[in-house]
Amino acid sequence: MQSLLQDIRYGIRSLVKQPGFTAIAVITLALGIGANTAVFSVVNAVLLRALPYRDADRLVMVWEKNQRNEQNTVSPANLFDWQEQNKVFEGLAAFTDTRSNLTSDGEPEEIPTQTCTDNLFTVLGVNAMMGRTFTPEDGQPGRNNVVVISFALWQRRFGGDQNIIGRKVVLNAVEHTVVGVLPPDVKWHVTKNSQTGHAADLWKPWGINNELRQFRGRFVSAVARLKPGVTLQQAQAEMNTIASRLADQYKPFNAGYGVNVVPLRQQFAGEIRLALLVLMGAVGFVLLIACANVANLQLSRAAARQKEIAVRTALGAGRRRIVRQLLTESLLLAAAGGAAGLLLAWWGTKTLVSIRPEEFGDFQSVEISTPVLGFTFAVSVVTGVIFGLFPAFEASNIKLSDTLKEAGRSLAGNRRGARLRSALVVSEIALALVLLVGSGLLLRSFMRLQSVDTGFNAHNVLTMRVALPGSRYDNDVKRITFFTQALERMRTLPGVEAAGAINYTPFLGLGSRTSFEVPGRPQSPADQGGNTTDVCVTDQNFFNALQIPLRRGRFFSEQEVREQRHVVIINEALAKKYFPNEDALGKSIIIAMRPPEVPTEIIGIVRDAKHSQLDQDSEPMSYWPIAELPYTSMTFVLRTRGDTASVANAARTAIQTLDPQQPVADVHTLESLIGSSIARQRFNTLLLAIFAIIALLLSVAGIYGVVSYSVAQRSREIGIRTALGATAQDILRLVLKRGMTLTLLGIGIGLPAAIALTSLIKRLLFGVGSTDVLTFVSVSILLAASALLACYIPARRATRVDPLVALRYE
Repeated sequence: MQSLLQDIRYGIRSLVKQPGFTAIAVITLALGIGANTAVFSVVNAVLLRALPYRDADRLVMVWEKNQRNEQNTVSPANLFDWQEQNKVFEGLAAFTDTRSNLTSDGEPEEIPTQTCTDNLFTVLGVNAMMGRTFTPEDGQPGRNNVVVISFALWQRRFGGDQNIIGRKVVLNAVEHTVVGVLPPDVKWHVTKNSQTGHAADLWKPWGINNELRQFRGRFVSAVARLKPGVTLQQAQAEMNTIASRLADQYKPFNAGYGVNVVPLRQQFAGEIRLALLVLMGAVGFVLLIACANVANLQLSRAAARQKEIAVRTALGAGRRRIVRQLLTESLLLAAAGGAAGLLLAWWGTKTLVSIRPEEFGDFQSVEISTPVLGFTFAVSVVTGVIFGLFPAFEASNIKLSDTLKEAGRSLAGNRRGARLRSALVVSEIALALVLLVGSGLLLRSFMRLQSVDTGFNAHNVLTMRVALPGSRYDNDVKRITFFTQALERMRTLPGVEAAGAINYTPFLGLGSRTSFEVPGRPQSPADQGGNTTDVCVTDQNFFNALQIPLRRGRFFSEQEVREQRHVVIINEALAKKYFPNEDALGKSIIIAMRPPEVPTEIIGIVRDAKHSQLDQDSEPMSYWPIAELPYTSMTFVLRTRGDTASVANAARTAIQTLDPQQPVADVHTLESLIGSSIARQRFNTLLLAIFAIIALLLSVAGIYGVVSYSVAQRSREIGIRTALGATAQDILRLVLKRGMTLTLLGIGIGLPAAIALTSLIKRLLFGVGSTDVLTFVSVSILLAASALLACYIPARRATRVDPLVALRYE
């Protein structure tokens, strides 16, 4: 212990005596360790931290699936058959995302809500923080006017009222009783099929009747708890058997449908799992480059300390003692870098939380926690060993008699050190190339995504959604009247050029998909995909508001929006796919959305328009007038002139003039919604680009250091060459050759590594292959040019070496 303390004291004194070296090493390590810690804090919170549910590893989502969708919502009829026939689940619960208009306790507000079976919280293993969750009695029709609220809603809307249990609230014009408040860490939100796009703040029990038990529309999500000892594979096998049985029993509805059992952790992580793992790998590369850089610095420093080490050896210090001393200094550097990296990670974590896409879930739980601190400590120790071990062994491997001579700088040991420094630089270049290629591919992919033609004009378009309570708007006439009157008022507002309505907000929510048939033609088998179409409900001015061009036919008339005339408008994708080589205009189709299913005449064909994702191909779409399928919730689409904020306030006033108790929600510009839809791609691209730039700077600094050290070591040789007649260009070429040889070798090694590793990010790319030649060539040129600049500076300095001074120094 005493000798260890001596090593530490000596190491601190040694590092303090060389503040420049110490500062550069600590900053380099802080970048690598800080980036790793910040990203790991996110990975820990999203992928590793225990979920706030009892025995969460036994929780699974249960979806229906078909050829098009692995995670399709579930039919209530199938759900109840699953409950009765399965032997692998301890419990099976269902829920659906809705919205509730809260009109008591303040201004009217729309609250993201889940309507669920009374056993949802029992299946999840969640207890209320205050009050209780639901009981079987709450699920009885007529007895379900009770609610459970989230901790966040309790704090925000009700001010943390300790007497909240038993309090009456008015939801959708109906009085409900608050029976429970959930703990703050419970945020039950399955983003894959959320109709609201937000985590629920309120839960209502389903009053399940016989009609609902037999309903075969697919609109609910299901979560189940595996019985103890039952594996995921066993559950999947049994549900496959049940699905096959139900497919035979209920044709054609279940034909082509199976069941997909997904672990809850996997469900929550979804597509962000791959993105986070890619980012974790990227910062790992940054750390390796930082280690290589500091190892290079250590080798240079050790070469300068050879006489010191030789003297200590002559005085009796063994090689093990020398290695331990040098390794202690490396660990001290790593500890300082880890401390600085922790501060950088604290700032970086806050930045990640602020810029993260909403689909990445709740990042408020991302923090520098005990596991993160442990990770930082482990990374610091491992880093210290990695960059310290080889230089320590190299420095301690000396020949005492030769090192004490003046000419010791040109000994074989230094040649070994030079080879090691060169190998480290080559590895830095190769790692940097991989990161630069990955970020280049994501950047090109993101640029392609941004340039996608949406099929409409999103500039100066404002959207706002209104959900009418079914208790007050309990028939189609009332709903149609409200929406048409609201639109008439909005069209007269100052600054509004056009106003229309659609049931699902573009780029926010799922939309609807259903089957259809063409009278007189055989229906395509369901197990082969069938005839399917997305369905939107609009008014007569929606297409003008978004400036979606009409290709053939006409738009809806005002009469067709108010009364059922059995007309429909389709997009070009549907016309091309299901009416090839013929004119679809005037044809009839039967869309399975609302009974009775009657033939609907195609009166218009419009241009394909994106509705949910820019990176998806245009799907067949049919647009129904409001009268054909009156929704309780519609989104108003306003094309404005100038300031959208003033128009939003005026539109909100117009709506509340019609109904003072009616809240307005999801007020956005359409451009911001499109931007939000590609936020994940922007996040991935931005972070990987930052890490790649850091890697580029570190690798360029590494090659600069190696070439500079080489020039210093070869000053006598350069002086002799100059004395013998070598020109400045000769010296310049000599030095550049060494640096560029290392660079090209690093690029040569990095290219096949990049080809292998970028195949892992195929799913993150759009419109660009993982082996895109332009990206690989551009990155290689960028890296070579940066290295050339780094080599040129010391090479230029070498041309100015005075041969007399160099020879006199030697």
